[in-house]
Parts: sequence; structure tokens; C-alpha cells
Amino acid sequence: MTEILLHRRALRYLKKLAHPDRERLRKAIAQLVKEPENFPGMLHMAGEWVGYRRIRVGGFRVIFWYDSEKDIVYIDHIGPRGDVYKR
Repeated sequence: MTEILLHRRALRYLKKLAHPDRERLRKAIAQLVKEPENFPGMLHMAGEWVGYRRIRVGGFRVIFWYDSEKDIVYIDHIGPRGDVYKR
């Protein structure tokens, strides 16, 4: 089964969200674990984010990368659409 690792900043952001948004993101992340290669609407990123992928969950973005050899999804960023791409 696919393992999931959240960066501490992603976990901290998730904990600060209102309950409905947090639950919607948790459901999307649970679905992502089931199918990390073929999640509906997943996009490969370019530029300085090459190698990463992103999914859209309402007005939020989840930026992650998937290690298929170890079967681990690393979630690096969760945030609102405009702010999540800034480092």
C-alpha cells in the first residue's frame, strides 16, 4: 500500500483550516494514495517545479511528488491557488 508523508508546513497548514476544507483535502489525499499515478485532474509541473505534480481541491492546491520505487507520496505544499507556488 502506498505510504504518504506530509511536510511539516503542509501539515501545519492543514491543521489551521476550517473543518469542511480540511475534510475535503483529507478525502482528496486519501484518494491520491489509492491512485498516485492516475489521480483525476493531476498535472505535471514545469519550471522550477519539474518532477512535482499537483492536484486541485476546490480553491486549494496540493503539490507532491511520487516515488514509485518506494511507493511513497511526498506532499510538500498545500495552500490556496495563488500562494502555493511561491517558495
